[in-house]
Amino acid sequence: MWLNSKKTIITTLFFGVLCTQFITSCSTNSDSVDVSNIKVNVNILRIDEELMNLKDKAEIQSFVNKNAHFFAEFYQTNPTDSALINQLDVITHHPDSRALYEQAKETFGDLSELKNQFEFAFKHIKYYYPDFKEPKIITTFSGLEKDIYVSDSMIVVSLESFIGIVPTIIKFMSQKYNKVNPDDKTLLADMVFFGKSFEFTREMLPNIADSLIVDYPDSTLQKTWVAQDLVWAHFIDKKLLYESDLRIKAKYIDERPKTTEVGPECPGRIAQWVGWRIVSRYRTENSDISLQDLMKNPDAQDIFQKSKYKGQIED
Repeated sequence: MWLNSKKTIITTLFFGVLCTQFITSCSTNSDSVDVSNIKVNVNILRIDEELMNLKDKAEIQSFVNKNAHFFAEFYQTNPTDSALINQLDVITHHPDSRALYEQAKETFGDLSELKNQFEFAFKHIKYYYPDFKEPKIITTFSGLEKDIYVSDSMIVVSLESFIGIVPTIIKFMSQKYNKVNPDDKTLLADMVFFGKSFEFTREMLPNIADSLIVDYPDSTLQKTWVAQDLVWAHFIDKKLLYESDLRIKAKYIDERPKTTEVGPECPGRIAQWVGWRIVSRYRTENSDISLQDLMKNPDAQDIFQKSKYKGQIED
């Protein structure tokens, strides 16, 4: 029973390793568009390798000066800040940090799989948005201090943070296309925003399991799917869809181990997942609406009404 199920807690790194294995074994979507003739240029700059071979603070400072833009953007600090140099010195020389880097490097290998995933995703983005320009991809190592950075021109991946990283980055990239009504502060608007970002990611990575897109273990996703009528009943009974109180919204939309307000085993961020169900139903009910039309529609209420979603389960 969903309300009595138990979720195994595992570390972020090892969950990432599992995600890598699931990419080929638990895919649920099929590629619906032909991107074979779309050309993209994906180059990965491995700052991590040079960084982890620096011998002392003088070499670190010289390296930071040479890559000032990267360090300023990723660490959001002045590259001349002595605290940054001290932090990098610990990251590069502490034994535990070194061991973690070696583990991450062994997991990634030559990064060919990471590159293939980015190429696949970028081809799909360019299919839907021909003006898309591939951002530069940089890998680094931060000793679990940072995870990713995403802008139109640059993506930074901290190798040790989590391995199944491409879906997360595509969700961030979707924000450029995900139009919203800034005056709509309701939980429904937040839900639809996240739902659109998940739907965008599924279109760009059609062979990735839904569990990786929403970042739920596969077993949790399956149990939540079966129990969605109970989740929906809670949202309706508590009149949550048009709630604008930030404290109340945070209980359902923010990162938490569980959403205990719904049930003791309901996963965190449940409103994000329900938002995806609304958006998915919207596309099912309105098959003439393209992905581009969906993303540029800022009207969460319109999407909700036309979705006809009531917590129902379909095949």
